[in-house]
Amino acid sequence: MKKFFIMLLAAFVLAVVNPTISDAKVMYDGAEVVKEQTGKMTFKKDIKVYKRNPNGTFDSLVVKRNNFFKTYDIEKYDGKTFYQMGQYRVQATDLVVFKEVPIKIRASFYNDPTYLVINRDHVSDNGYYGQYFSKLGVSFLDTNNGQLISYCQSDGDEGQWCAEYRGTDIKIAEKIRREEGVRYELTKDIQEQLSPVEFAVRTGTVHLKGSTFLSLGYEINGHLYVENGLEGNNARGIWVPVKFLKPIGDK
Repeated sequence: MKKFFIMLLAAFVLAVVNPTISDAKVMYDGAEVVKEQTGKMTFKKDIKVYKRNPNGTFDSLVVKRNNFFKTYDIEKYDGKTFYQMGQYRVQATDLVVFKEVPIKIRASFYNDPTYLVINRDHVSDNGYYGQYFSKLGVSFLDTNNGQLISYCQSDGDEGQWCAEYRGTDIKIAEKIRREEGVRYELTKDIQEQLSPVEFAVRTGTVHLKGSTFLSLGYEINGHLYVENGLEGNNARGIWVPVKFLKPIGDK
């Protein structure tokens, strides 16, 4: 019993002296930052914000002037920007003061980050809505207008090309390893998707409920990378929302 007690005490001391990385708080601008957080917001006056319920109705919440709120997902389209504040969605206006968490800090929460372009208004030769890239070739640039992310890729004999994005144009998702070769069945009709970003980079091909796919080994942003079920030269990798797949074993 005495030996067991000594071992237990030693384990406790070790845990105190060497806490896990997950226990360490990440701080920025005087406040703790959490995974998936993109920034924080205050309001110049008391305003009402809304959330849409599944049945189409709306709930409202009055937020007080100068109170801080964490923001998460960002949407950009038609020249407008929307911030997700918990369940509530807020459009950027002159009454909203948004402060971005630098993307390098946001990326530090992920073991194998994938960077997804989520600005639907972004158009360039090197980037588009739904484009995604891994940490290889990524660097972070500090500017007077905030931190940028730069992505560079080799272009064969022509050298390399690079593209730069604002941090608010990027969503970060973990690349999750999944068992390769597992068979799945589709639970609803879907349009073929070449990106793990919802509604981005689609083709005209529709896959019907009951179609089967083979896992290609990883998931990003709630989408599993699978082989599209076609044979020969028509076979290719596509992205399917995990919520529309069910494993079917070897049948």
